[in-house]
Amino acid sequence: MRRIWGWMRVGFADLRGDLKRFGLLIACLALGTSVIGAVGSVGTGLRLAVERDATTLMGGDVEASRSDRDATPQELDFLKSLGQVAHVVDTTTRGTSGDNGALIDLVAVDDNYPLLGAVMSPQLSPGARPATLLGEKDGVFGAIVDPLLLDRLGIALGGRFRIGKTEFEARGTLTSLPDGALRGFHLGLTSVISTTAFAGMTDLRSPLPGLLTLHRYKIKLSGMTFDEAKAAIADHFKDDGWKTQSPRDAAGALVRYYDLFVRYLLIVGLSSLLVGGVGVSNGVSAYIAERQRSIAILRSLGATGARIMVHFLTQIGVLTLIGVALGLAAGAAASLVMLPLVGRALNVNLPATIEPVPLLIAAAFGILAGFAYAYLPLTRAQGVSPALLFRSPGAAMPNPHWRTMLRWSVVLPVLLASAGIFGLAVLTTSDFMLVAYYAIGVVVTYLLLRGSGWLLQFALRRLPPAPRAGIRNALRNVHSPGSSAPVVIVSIGLGLAMLLVIALLDSNLHNQLVGAVARDAPTFVATDLFDDEVQTLEQLQKDNPDFTGFEADPMLRGAVVGVNGKDPSTFKDLSEEATFLLSSEIPVTWRRDPPRDGEIVSGSWWPSDYSGPPLISLRAPLAEELGLKVGDSLQIRMFGDVFDAKIANLRDYQWQRGLNFMITFSPGKLQGYPSTYLGAIKAASGHEKEIERLLTSTFPDIAFIPIGEALGQVASLLGQLGTAVNIVGGLAVVNGLLVLAGTMASGRKQREADAVIRKVLGETRNGVLSIFVMEYCLLGAFAAVIASIVGIAAAWGISVSALDVAFAADPVLIAGVILVAVVLTVGAGAATTWRALSAKPVQFLRNN
Repeated sequence: MRRIWGWMRVGFADLRGDLKRFGLLIACLALGTSVIGAVGSVGTGLRLAVERDATTLMGGDVEASRSDRDATPQELDFLKSLGQVAHVVDTTTRGTSGDNGALIDLVAVDDNYPLLGAVMSPQLSPGARPATLLGEKDGVFGAIVDPLLLDRLGIALGGRFRIGKTEFEARGTLTSLPDGALRGFHLGLTSVISTTAFAGMTDLRSPLPGLLTLHRYKIKLSGMTFDEAKAAIADHFKDDGWKTQSPRDAAGALVRYYDLFVRYLLIVGLSSLLVGGVGVSNGVSAYIAERQRSIAILRSLGATGARIMVHFLTQIGVLTLIGVALGLAAGAAASLVMLPLVGRALNVNLPATIEPVPLLIAAAFGILAGFAYAYLPLTRAQGVSPALLFRSPGAAMPNPHWRTMLRWSVVLPVLLASAGIFGLAVLTTSDFMLVAYYAIGVVVTYLLLRGSGWLLQFALRRLPPAPRAGIRNALRNVHSPGSSAPVVIVSIGLGLAMLLVIALLDSNLHNQLVGAVARDAPTFVATDLFDDEVQTLEQLQKDNPDFTGFEADPMLRGAVVGVNGKDPSTFKDLSEEATFLLSSEIPVTWRRDPPRDGEIVSGSWWPSDYSGPPLISLRAPLAEELGLKVGDSLQIRMFGDVFDAKIANLRDYQWQRGLNFMITFSPGKLQGYPSTYLGAIKAASGHEKEIERLLTSTFPDIAFIPIGEALGQVASLLGQLGTAVNIVGGLAVVNGLLVLAGTMASGRKQREADAVIRKVLGETRNGVLSIFVMEYCLLGAFAAVIASIVGIAAAWGISVSALDVAFAADPVLIAGVILVAVVLTVGAGAATTWRALSAKPVQFLRNN
């Protein structure tokens, strides 16, 4: 042990004069480590805060809710026997003032709200309940509204607006609700009114009754636990319409959503670290090549391969620790800034704290990555003979025999480090399959890039000589022995593949929300339209050229009471969409012909004159989740009758494109049941406001959902999340650029020798430069093409499987990436080659 410590001391002393040459290596490790540390710290801080404050965030110890109606007096008395109760109603409606209108996320609260926490408004004194501003004065109820609603309606604080036929006075502006973080995404601008005012709004027609309306009863328990209260509620009501959840259940949705987001960011951060690892490998290779004389001296003095390994491994270990330490400091500083910002955005108390566990995990990632990438280049130095090093100072390090690289002493440490990185990734993301797919993708990408580089060299060696000397020399530089072309291709390709994945995902999400889908989507949607209202809308379309489209489908409500005769309650761990299908009444329709959007993925549509036993068209992803296929059946109850409906076809579609139902019936018996209509209205581009005013004045008691505005809200939300992804992805790309610069710099000695030889043989400075530029153009373009294939495949997989959005590869975007790759490669190559061009032949030959 004393001998090894002595070797380490010599290695550490030998490093002191060489620290300045390792700036890129340290930066690569620091960037990757800082991203993982910052993202992990923010995610951990959010999860701990939500779990700690879950009761306050939900506003009670238990919440009982139902979507179809409020509690009867007897039901409310029972709930009050459990503790203090606050009643909250969430719905979506429309507010108007004169010709102005806006979609409203309406929150009706009683006098006890909130049981915990506080409603934040400048017009409310500290600790005051909102009821002080919501009561009736001079025949008008009050409202606390989002400040943006005042702008949309063109009124000031104290001004009046209408919801249906009921008038309200805006008496306060809303900053936040205590349970706002757990309410999730809602359409419209939030406005708070009293439950007394809500009960009197008998003319209120929510855009989607039963879907966007929820009666919530928050209970602050007295003398019992949540489990006891849940059992008591279930035993008392014996009604599937009631749902109960604990604070941890309510917080779980928020934590799961942001855990998913954080997992994605951590994967991007890990990509940054792995891309930077290529820079570590290149930097170590270049350092070993430049220290050939030192290695030769050590070997001549009797140093074993083990001593050389310990000598240089000590140096790389110190450099890795420096890079990781800098990364941890940057990650901790970033988390201190980000936590309060995220907390304010989510209405969660997130103090600026440093979470040690994610930082330690980030440090472990950095150390393992630094070792894994540095170990292979170090093993090459062990097997090089001193005679070869003395004979060829400054030359590229010879590649070891493949049998040498397969020895256990070489393979096992790298495998253990890789397994450690994999295990840490699983521990951090809690998603084995995600990490497994990611690891497979990384290995396949690396092999594809590395193999493509070798294939390029192989192909160029077998091409007939080019007629022009400059092109001939440029191609020879790519395939000549010791060329860094494969490494350059890997360095460029990894960074560009990551850049392309992020760019394509952003492009597809944007197109999904505000591009092609937005063009196809209706401008407004209204539900529960009656026959005469449908006729009036059809006439408006005929009379107004700006009213470009209108369609209406009959809409009924039914409940799935059986799946192939099986009780729906036996299905567990379902997605939110499947849970909604099986646990409540849902809108259904019937059609003669298939809808114009979407596609039938299995089975076939029924004839337009079909009148036999009921058939249904089911949404394909739901069928897959429930294990259903064409020919299976659902038992659906409507108006007291149970229909045994056979699945005729499975259809896939995108919700954003307009009118779509999870279940569509064939014509026949359903036509005899009473129904309302779901209507979709399309306005000419630029005339949405005029049509909105026309609809509001013609139908003052109908709420028309502005789909375009809703898509804009979703786009804004995803845009905020996308900013974080782009920042993290941008750091990965920066790491790729550092790797590229380091790769070019590692070949500087060889390029100096090439430039000197060409100058001695009579080549001009411009001639030498043109050869290098052609070489870099070829490498950049080739790497970009391979990276494009990888990036497109990865973006397609994420879009289809994880985001459920349509995928399109933007050719302009891809061409831009290729162009950027070529420019960056040429720029980095020119910057690092300029010194080689400046080398004086006499001085270079004398020194070497």
